[in-house]
Amino acid sequence: MSNWAILIFDAFIIAGLGAAGLFLLGALTRATVVWFWRYQVERTVIGQMSSVVRQNLPLATALALAAESEPAWAGRALRRIAKLLGQGLSLSQAARLGFADCSPLVLSLIAAGEKAGQLPAALQQAEQYLDDREHRRHHPDMPVWPYVVSIVCAITLLTAGIMVLIVPKLVEIFADFGVTLPPLTRLLINASAWFAHGTPPGWTQASLLVGLSIYLGLRRRRFPDPGIITRLADWLRWHVPGARRMAFGQGMSVALRTMRLAVRSGMSIEPAARLAADLDVNLHLRRRLSRFADLLAVGTDLAQASQTAGLGRVTTTALANGQRTGNLDVALRYAGDYHDTVISRWWIVIRKLAWPASTLAMATVVAFVVIAMFLPLVCLINSVCGPV
Repeated sequence: MSNWAILIFDAFIIAGLGAAGLFLLGALTRATVVWFWRYQVERTVIGQMSSVVRQNLPLATALALAAESEPAWAGRALRRIAKLLGQGLSLSQAARLGFADCSPLVLSLIAAGEKAGQLPAALQQAEQYLDDREHRRHHPDMPVWPYVVSIVCAITLLTAGIMVLIVPKLVEIFADFGVTLPPLTRLLINASAWFAHGTPPGWTQASLLVGLSIYLGLRRRRFPDPGIITRLADWLRWHVPGARRMAFGQGMSVALRTMRLAVRSGMSIEPAARLAADLDVNLHLRRRLSRFADLLAVGTDLAQASQTAGLGRVTTTALANGQRTGNLDVALRYAGDYHDTVISRWWIVIRKLAWPASTLAMATVVAFVVIAMFLPLVCLINSVCGPV
């Protein structure tokens, strides 16, 4: 093959690799933009819905007009929802079909508000949920994950340089002296060899794990029929200590507030509990809420039904007091506020523990690499001079 043919072939290879790199970079950029902006778009769309409903304006027309003043993504979603409303769909159906990025929990709140005749209150509750989530995401404390990613990348590059430049010479020196490398050093070498040349290589498995994490992070929960991934995630959250407390508290807060708006609309507590059981909360909690509604349907006392269904001591006490005083609205509000407070405390604890825990983990990895590289020097000195 002539030199020109080789050059042309190399040029095609380089162009293909460049195109693939640009495609991957574009996909990563798009995923990042979607990750950071979809929450803001959702807040904008739900905020416009809530504003229109509170002012009692024609829903389809008002949302179509609101779309003209919103950015591209939010404007497109509002226009699609307005078009579907004009075709006779309910707001929950139009939001589900016209706004694919809408959270299932928000959709379930809108549907519950329509059934209870309390759509403005349900949209206000959805707004509050989105505001609380945004507050947690943009807390003044610096998030941990950029720090962890930076340290992991630095450790990976440092270890790769050591494996390429230093370890081969170190292995040759130890072979010449007939000395065995320390176990920690051999472990580091074997781990690095697996990462670079394993079957399959470790870097491909790490890439797949990162890609899967991004997919699961961008993926929406399926509602009302959850898929296998959603069921598995809910099972893990329910059976891991700490995560279960948060899943229970978050779900109970939303469920109790939904029951409250249903009761305020004139519903009895049993159909109000049915509405709460239809919300997109943890599947295990949904079963408890359904059990609670079933017990009420057969005439079980309110407090006894709550205790049997496992809704928690605070909720049971609040409902018993509300039944005794005839003021379930206050009882449900108190129980909901209690669970909100518990969740706030848990988030504070997580934020306070995340930094020291991640720092300790990164320090452990760095210490392992440093010790694994310095132990051979000690072993080599001992083999030549003898132990002191």
